[in-house]
Amino acid sequence: MRLKTTLLAIALGALVSLPASAKEYIMSTSADFSGPFADVMPNAMSGINAITDWWNETTGKDLGVSVNIKIYDMRYDASVVAKTWPAILNTDHPIMHLGFGSPDLVTLMKRLPNDKVPMLLGTAMVGLVWKPEGWHYSIRPTYSHEFAGLLSEMQKKKGSVLNIAAVSTQNKAGFVDQVKGVEKLAEQYPDRFAMVDVQWVDPSPVSLTNNIRAMSQKNPDVIMVGGTTAQVIATAKALKDLNLTVPIISSTHNGLSEAAKGIDPADLNGSYSAFSFAPPTKADLPIRDIYNKYKKEGDWTLITAQSAAQAILALRTLEKAIAEVGADNVDGTAMRNALLNNEFSEEELLGALPTLDYDTTAPFPIGEIKSTAEIMENGKIRPLSDVWMEVPALEKW
Repeated sequence: MRLKTTLLAIALGALVSLPASAKEYIMSTSADFSGPFADVMPNAMSGINAITDWWNETTGKDLGVSVNIKIYDMRYDASVVAKTWPAILNTDHPIMHLGFGSPDLVTLMKRLPNDKVPMLLGTAMVGLVWKPEGWHYSIRPTYSHEFAGLLSEMQKKKGSVLNIAAVSTQNKAGFVDQVKGVEKLAEQYPDRFAMVDVQWVDPSPVSLTNNIRAMSQKNPDVIMVGGTTAQVIATAKALKDLNLTVPIISSTHNGLSEAAKGIDPADLNGSYSAFSFAPPTKADLPIRDIYNKYKKEGDWTLITAQSAAQAILALRTLEKAIAEVGADNVDGTAMRNALLNNEFSEEELLGALPTLDYDTTAPFPIGEIKSTAEIMENGKIRPLSDVWMEVPALEKW
């Protein structure tokens, strides 16, 4: 009897000495392992997972909490998002959803205010979703803002009005929106910018030689191609065929690294990708060092840098939510309030993003918006600069 009592006391003592289990939060995440972004998705998800693992082991451990990233293959398909989201809500009760592009926006942006779950995207926004009081947010401004930052730098270097031309697709609302945003830039700053031509073409054009020949009559200083990778490649080939040297500006989804898979990188010399998170090869980038230490798979690429930036902002938001309401009271509403009530410094964001501030007027950062860019030089991609570029203020279009 005495032995049993002793064993029971030892067992109870062991239980008392065990640390309380950490409070776990779920962040649901949209992925695309079987659609148009399947080839880059392992890298994208590795960025989110590595930064979350680091946070759980460091900050989360100190706070007595952890984050569980639950990834769902949405196939970049709005119908799949629509079918999957109710189960996510009922089963996971996420405090935030990490979205991936237009299918998430189209399907969820009107639902989220009722579901009380904020969504944070790593992709850029478009003016079409520039709505107040939303629950959808991005780490990036609109594509047009990102282009405007680089166009501003190019105009300053030229010293006179910068002539801008564009290649886009008229039956794709998001691509048309990019052009409208830059047209608004030229309207607001006529002494700095002029939109001289827009060539509306197919998403996968066979040849753009005739289009670029017609465009060249307007003497553009730069050609903006924010749509598809095929359009970037066709534009570069047409410029080569016509013996013309005009830089192309693309985005991330159709940028230099993607276009260089289908064309000789030398044919893209002098062209750019414009975006608003730190270029993956930027010097002194703390988030890259953390990723390389904590990754289980994947490579540090442009899409990885984007997803890692998305993850660190979500996690810093959680830290501020815990500080505001306590670990036991964090829900979607607390997360949205923490995002809106706080400024996030570049240092907090591990150099992945410039200092960010949000409010209810827009689904993207407000105030002094900044962007960056990469350039192709001698067949190699490098950051245009190690400092952020100022984006001219843009009115809603």
